[in-house]
Amino acid sequence: MGDRDEPGGDTGREVAGSDEALFQSREDGQLHFIKETEANTFPVTAPENATPLEEDEPEGVIPPSPLWAMKERRHEQWFHLGHPERIRDRVGVDDDTVYVIDDGSHHCMIGRRVGATRDGCEYALVARVAKATYESLVAGGISGREAFLAAHEAGLSGTAEDPGVANVFDVDFYEHGADIPAEYLPPAPFIDFAADLPTADR
Repeated sequence: MGDRDEPGGDTGREVAGSDEALFQSREDGQLHFIKETEANTFPVTAPENATPLEEDEPEGVIPPSPLWAMKERRHEQWFHLGHPERIRDRVGVDDDTVYVIDDGSHHCMIGRRVGATRDGCEYALVARVAKATYESLVAGGISGREAFLAAHEAGLSGTAEDPGVANVFDVDFYEHGADIPAEYLPPAPFIDFAADLPTADR
């Protein structure tokens, strides 16, 4: 998920550094819970120019737009890099390229870059597939297009990057693979959108 501004006092959350904040700043630049709990909690370092969608991606296989969209829409995730079922993969070349991440033990998220606007907003098609579909894709048994047609929970997501923030928003949803517009499926060429696409109501 992309970073979102959290409201203040009405929800019980306050800005770090204020007297009522849940987190308090320390002289060493770290944060800890309110002073009464300092002895019982581990400090955490405040990140600089980072978002949860950018973290823990040492493989560098997947570009930001499909990566963030897939991570935002997956159901499950492994919480350490060395997990044996972790997947970060790229299958195919050029406009046939499909990117893949794990989504639990039995599913994967697949994604591809669809297009972008001139102001830097990029769009990615993402969907959930059975792990067997991913394995067939890698083995060459099916094409990237066929993988998306066999998928479910498909959608078009927009991404926009600002310093330290990854914004991901929904553009459209497709109940079945057959509902995905042909121009969004591989091997359709990357689209230069003249204007931002309207967002979907979730």
